Formats: sequence, C-alpha cells, structure tokens
Amino acid sequence: MELNLKEDYHIHSNFNDHSPDDLSISNIVHQAEKIGLQKFAITEHVRKTSDWIPEYLDQIKSLNRKNLIVGFEAKILPDGSINCPQEYMKNYFIIASFHGLFKDKQQWLKALEIAIQNPDVNVIGHLGPETTFNLTEDELVHLAKLIVSNNKIVEINAKYHLPLIEWVKIFKKNGVKFHLSSDAHSLSEIGNFEKISDLIEIINN
Repeated sequence: MELNLKEDYHIHSNFNDHSPDDLSISNIVHQAEKIGLQKFAITEHVRKTSDWIPEYLDQIKSLNRKNLIVGFEAKILPDGSINCPQEYMKNYFIIASFHGLFKDKQQWLKALEIAIQNPDVNVIGHLGPETTFNLTEDELVHLAKLIVSNNKIVEINAKYHLPLIEWVKIFKKNGVKFHLSSDAHSLSEIGNFEKISDLIEIINN
C-alpha cells in the first residue's frame, strides 16, 4: 500500500478544552482546502458524558463537504470498552486510543484486543507501548492478525510519532492497513506529516 499525503484522518477542534480558539470547524475546513487535502476527518475527543456533540455535528454538517469525514476520538477504557456514547459509535468514524497509563501489560493487551474486536471502531489511534513495557515480536504478530481479521486501520500518528518503527515493520509484513493522522491541535498541524517521514517511507517502500 502507499499512504496518501493528501489525506488526514485525525484532526481536533476547539470543542475540546485544550485547543486554541481559532481551531474552529470552519477554519479547519478552510485550512484543509487551502493545503489541498483530498480527504480529512474531524475527530474530536469525546466521553460518554460529553454534552456538546449535537452542536459539533451540526457545525460540521452545515458545511456540506463530501471530502470531510465526521467522527470522534474516544478513550479505550481498562475493560476494553470505548468511552463514547453508543448512539454515536455506530454512525460515525471512531478512533479508539489509549490515554493514560495502565502500568499492566496484560491488562493493556486485553483492553486493546477487545477494542480491536469492537465492530464500531474504525481505527486504532497512536498505538505504542507504555514506558514500563514493550511487546515481543510474537505479541505484535498476534495483534497484527487480530487487526487484519477485524478490518481495523492503524494510524500513523504525527503528533506522537507512533507506532514504533519496529511495530510498523511487523504490522506491514502481516498485512495491516495504515493511514495518516496529524492529530492536529492547531491549524498549522493539519496535514503536516514531516515528523513521520521515516514511518511513511517504510510503509511506501
């Protein structure tokens, strides 16, 4: 496969509490079109308790862009469930990611396996080990096969430079599909993949 540098599948907005005010939905669309993105996804952090979702969806849909994917990034919880209201899981593009430390490799692996097998999850976001553990090649091959059999995509994440190079090589060898994600929290980061040029080269060659 070859990654398309004109696609960005992970962009945040000012609907969260840690992005600048100018990261509005309309400004994101303007910036994406300005730099020539062919396809892009706005995927705001969400929790089951988020009350801003209807306004967020209305703003995106009002712009009526066919190349804009509407979605959310949601946390993988310790039991493997996804911290997103179920009614949105089934109808929108969902990135499932780890946020926060488990400090327990087996619990982390189990939660990831459950998330991968969740039919409502589309993408596994910024996938990488915690500081207290790494994965063996056998564990990575097992995950790769699970990812492939469940038709999940692993994002190549520019913000965190993840997955690790060795993970990408093993995943690629075992047929995992990838796409590019800036994980942008500012307008200038949208579609900017310079930090992951080494990972892109591995996948594209």
